[in-house]
Amino acid sequence: MRPKGSQEALEWRRQRAIELLDAGKAPAEVAEFLGVGRNTVYRWRRRYRKAGRRGLAARTIPGRPPRLRDEQKAILFHHLMQGALAHGFSSDRWTQQRVAVLIQKIFGISFCPFHVGRILSANGWDMSRQRPKLHRYETSELVP
Repeated sequence: MRPKGSQEALEWRRQRAIELLDAGKAPAEVAEFLGVGRNTVYRWRRRYRKAGRRGLAARTIPGRPPRLRDEQKAILFHHLMQGALAHGFSSDRWTQQRVAVLIQKIFGISFCPFHVGRILSANGWDMSRQRPKLHRYETSELVP
């Protein structure tokens, strides 16, 4: 599992470990100070001895590349700012389903509405679910 923190912060932590080891600190002390396991400190030292500072450098985060690139997201948000009516919907309210339809129409990429909500909220759009209020109707005032 990838540790928390930016790539730069994680790289700084690895470099700090090497500095502390070079200053004569024991691997167990370095591990406790940095909040990592002792084996992690040994692994960093091996990488440093093998490849130098380059061995401690931040690496790209593995994973599947996003299907919607940053340029496409910018285009999408431009279209969203125009409103739902401008894109042929019956009201001006954007829903996750409508945004999924818009993405399919513009880019030819299909997303499930749930994932569309995740994309939008990660980019600062609030797509809170709106549900109709349920009303209780009485058939007679005599019924308790």
